[in-house]
Order: sequence, then structure tokens, then C-alpha cells
Amino acid sequence: MGLKNFTIVGLDVGGANIKAAKVEAVDDKVLNVKVIRKHFPIWIKGKESLPRVLEWVKARLGLASEFYVALTMTAELSDVYRVKSEGVKHIIKTVSEVFKNAKEILVLNVKGKLIESSEALNMDPHLFAASNWVASGIYVGERISRNCFFVDIGSTSTTIVPIVNGKVFVKGFRDPEKLVLGELVYLGFLRTNISAIVDKVPYKGLFARVSSEKFALMGDVVRVLGLVSEKEYTTETADGRGKSIRECWERLSRVPCADAEILSFEEVIEIARYIYEKAVERIFDAIMQLRTRLASEGVSLNNFEGITAGIGSKLAFEALRRAGFSKIRDLSRILGKKVSSVFPAYALALITLRCLVHEESCGR
Repeated sequence: MGLKNFTIVGLDVGGANIKAAKVEAVDDKVLNVKVIRKHFPIWIKGKESLPRVLEWVKARLGLASEFYVALTMTAELSDVYRVKSEGVKHIIKTVSEVFKNAKEILVLNVKGKLIESSEALNMDPHLFAASNWVASGIYVGERISRNCFFVDIGSTSTTIVPIVNGKVFVKGFRDPEKLVLGELVYLGFLRTNISAIVDKVPYKGLFARVSSEKFALMGDVVRVLGLVSEKEYTTETADGRGKSIRECWERLSRVPCADAEILSFEEVIEIARYIYEKAVERIFDAIMQLRTRLASEGVSLNNFEGITAGIGSKLAFEALRRAGFSKIRDLSRILGKKVSSVFPAYALALITLRCLVHEESCGR
């Protein structure tokens, strides 16, 4: 039997970003990878804009006549959809229309199965909602670390996936369950409202309770602390203004209902440090919840390592270190920044490739 050429597009349709990875391979040997990451706040742009942005992504991928598409998503949670089932169906239908010339369009479900898109539309939509962590977890367990905690902190939220003996070892398969179990923390490195992280901040030697207004975001915190550049602050700001240090200072000063004339930059830096530490604590709490669960089930954690990913990998590193992980590796150092920036999409493309090369059903 001769060698086969494959072109596979892994597609992760998120609520804030769309990630795509085109993998070109001969059998299971990857020859080329092209990635696209597009900021697309669907709650601002509207669901009617989804076909246009996907057409834009498709055009830039430069697809040949024969290719496969593998889809995962998180955008169904956005309030542009009344319920998640509406979002899941709309996303699948839109991808199916935009990529209608694909040889096959497969949708990943939360059990790690690839389902043909027309069949997926006739199944329970919740099986396909927020499934991108599945692709990441499978890839990490099979190719990177057999025993680890994979902590992926993006702009919006944090996913924690325990890997035991090379297998994803989660208990939750829907977002509410994962929030209860510590496998999902709705805290991200850029978009999270400060009042969702702290209820008070240090203020001139005392503590001031914070306003619940959307005055500042986590992006302002990490910007003034020097953890991201202006270019890396990729989301919209709380007030719609710029992302300079001065503008971030002004936004943060409003958190305790002050302003940049009342609070100096040095004072705001101390407030930012406090908020950042509380963010670390939130992730630490979830990791410890999962550690105790695994320990209670007889899993020895002595040889476990931490694998970090996402724009918030620095935050993940701190939380893992405090939770007792002595060996911590970042995905960008393992796979490179290009691939790690769209990791769920890339992982999904590789999982799909394996199924096609070895003619495994993978649920198809």
C-alpha cells in the first residue's frame, strides 16, 4: 500500500478567539503546520459574523482540493445564544457551510470521539459543548507526560486536566460540573473583571472594598506588572481605551473608586501585586482540590509534573509550584510558540490524523 497525503484543519471556535491549525502530512509524518489565531469576541461581533470570520480563516489557510476539518468549540457559552444547544448547532452548521468542500467534517465530543458533523447535529448538543480541553488532554497524555496536571490559562478561563498513566482523568464533562470539581476556573490572564477576583484591595495602609463596576481587567494587572506587552494584551479593555501603562494605571485606580490623581503609579503597582497573588490563590485552590481527589482514589502524586500552557502560563507556574510540583514544563518550550498558541486546534488535528492514518473509527 502506498503512502497517503493528508491535510487536516483543526478548528477551535472560542468565544473570544478562533484558533486554526492546518497540518499537512504523509501518513503519520507531519511535514508542515500553519496556524492562525484570530481575536473574535462573538458577543461583540454577533453570531451573524461567524461565517465571515471563518471564511477569512479558510482563505488564509490556503487549502488544497482535498482536506479534512476537525472541530471543537467553546463559543456556545456566549450570550449571543439563548442556550448552549442553539450555539452548538449554529457553530456546527456554520463550519459545515463554510468548509462544505472538505472531504469530511468531524466534531469532537467530550468523550474524545470524532463524530461526523451531520450525525453530530442529531445528537445531544451538550456532548460537543466546551470540548477543546479533551483534545489538549489526549495529546498531552499520549505525547508529553503520562502523569501530570495540565494547566492551560487563556485570556478568559483556566482548564486543569489531570493525566494519569497517559489517560485523561477528569470527572466533569460539562462546564458546571467542571467548575464544581475544580477542573475549570473562570479566571483568565486578560479578560477577567477585577471584582471577580478580589472584594478588597490594599489602600494607603488599609483595605478598601472594591467597586463591582467593570473598571479594570486582569490584563491591566499583568500589564503594569510587566508580564505582558501592549501587543500581547490582545483583548478589548474595560473602557475601550488603549493599553499603555498609563491607561492601565488609570483603570486600576478606579477599582477602589479612586483615580490616577489620588493613587500614584507606585501605589497601583502594590494593588496589582495583591490582585495577582489572589489570582494565583484561586488556581492553587483548584489544583489542591484535584490533588486531594486523586490522593483519595489511591493515585500516588510523587512522580507527577506540571505542564503549563496559554498566555497565563506564568500564573499557572506559580500555582503549580505552590501546590508542590517540583518539575514544571511549559508547552511553548516543548512544542514551540507557534503551535502552543493554538494548542487545542493543533492537538485535534494530530488526533484526527492518527485516526485517518491507522483507519481507526475514533467514534466516526
